[in-house]
Amino acid sequence: MDDFNSCFEAFEAKIWELDYSTDKNYEIIMDYTSGTKTMSASMACCGMFYSKDLISIGGDRSTGEVSAGTEIINYQNLYKIYDKFALMRIRNNFNSNRFMPCIDILNHIVDLSIHKDSLLNLCKAYYSWDNMEFEKAYEHLIKVDIKEIEFAEIRRDIKKNLNALGNIVKSKSVNLKNCYILASLINNSIRKAEEYKYDDAIARLYRSFELIAQIELTKYNIKSSDIDISVLKENKVSDEFIEDLEKTIEDGKIRIGLSKDFLLLNELGNDLGKYYVENESLIKNTTQKRNNSILAHGLESQTKEDFDHFLEIVLTLARKLDKDMNKFIKETKFTKFEIKLKINAF
Repeated sequence: MDDFNSCFEAFEAKIWELDYSTDKNYEIIMDYTSGTKTMSASMACCGMFYSKDLISIGGDRSTGEVSAGTEIINYQNLYKIYDKFALMRIRNNFNSNRFMPCIDILNHIVDLSIHKDSLLNLCKAYYSWDNMEFEKAYEHLIKVDIKEIEFAEIRRDIKKNLNALGNIVKSKSVNLKNCYILASLINNSIRKAEEYKYDDAIARLYRSFELIAQIELTKYNIKSSDIDISVLKENKVSDEFIEDLEKTIEDGKIRIGLSKDFLLLNELGNDLGKYYVENESLIKNTTQKRNNSILAHGLESQTKEDFDHFLEIVLTLARKLDKDMNKFIKETKFTKFEIKLKINAF
């Protein structure tokens, strides 16, 4: 028989028959020594696919075949092959932002030639970063030895990502740190949207939108969680606006939300505030959809169209916040492995 598929299916059917037998608990050992090359190859592949023991019979072949009485059973240790398949699964899971499954798979790898510690640190770094735990992410990513072969195609991106995390963790510039955090949050929302989790994605965009105003207000020494009226007066904010804020005092503090943040920026003559006021109707319509989300105050599910529309507004404001925002977003975009083999897609 020289039809690979037919041979494979014949072996597969027998494995299923024996594995699911209710009479006995069979141990399946597959000997691929005899038969045509196609039969041997298909048996070996089927055995690997179903994780069965593979053997071949060796011995004295001086007569062209194994002489009776000299037979030796050679058990094939396939751990290296299984670990290579595991690496393919890890790359696929990593590209899908499924970092914990990557860690679980890595913990079962036994091939010492695989740089397991660096791969574990890589996955732990991006898992932490995905959860906005920047210090943990930096601690793990700095331990990755990017000179190893497993990181060849992502070396450059890892350096960019490490630079971004380094600025978040160690930068003395509050504005630079905040801009990288904002870029991380925007990329986080994009990753959620790529997973079709639009409610999650929009929730992160809303926080990004809020953060843009808060970052800009810090330039005036204003905290939206604790408004200092004297600072507003120094910046010539109108008495009417201040009086309106004073009515909201609770526990001795004035706290304002997204809308008031931008209206205050407008009072300060800030371009971000002006943009908000000029587009207030459009923006409120967009944020209202978020408020109706099942992850906010409503029961509605959000769509890709809702996400794309909101993302456009957030990116416009983020770029107005800092001229280097495109650079920050690029550096905080998670690296991806290049998937070349078709088997990696399974």
